[in-house]
Amino acid sequence: MSPESIPSPRDCSLTDALEVLGDRYSLPVLRELLYGFHRFSDLAKLTGAPRTLLTGRLRRLEEAGVIVRRQYSQHPVRFEYHLTQAGVDLIPVILTLTEWGERHTGHDKPKTVFQHSCGAELHPLLTCSCCHREIRPGEFEVAGDTHTPVAGA
Repeated sequence: MSPESIPSPRDCSLTDALEVLGDRYSLPVLRELLYGFHRFSDLAKLTGAPRTLLTGRLRRLEEAGVIVRRQYSQHPVRFEYHLTQAGVDLIPVILTLTEWGERHTGHDKPKTVFQHSCGAELHPLLTCSCCHREIRPGEFEVAGDTHTPVAGA
């Protein structure tokens, strides 16, 4: 096999995203911020993250621009954490992963039920921003990438 025929590692935004979010506690922290819990003590309780580990995760998410820290008390000095626009852009990811977990992790009854503002139970759906049709395997391709075709995946 020639060296030219051996695929090189793919330069991929998914890998870049997992560098920021791909640990046990980052997405649960973002989930709790989305649900309206902003204080360190709440985040520690609701995620089960050890305090020292949570401190590191919050710092990393802040450095990545996903959350912002805001002081809410001077004596003692205390901070709250809030989603930035980059964090808000993760809402579809959090909702979709939660939905996937409900369907495929073997639970008999739902742990989380979302309700949309229209009153209906919310089940996220990924659609094309142009034609608004649901995205399905085999209906898209990676443009400009020669490593692996997606068609018929």
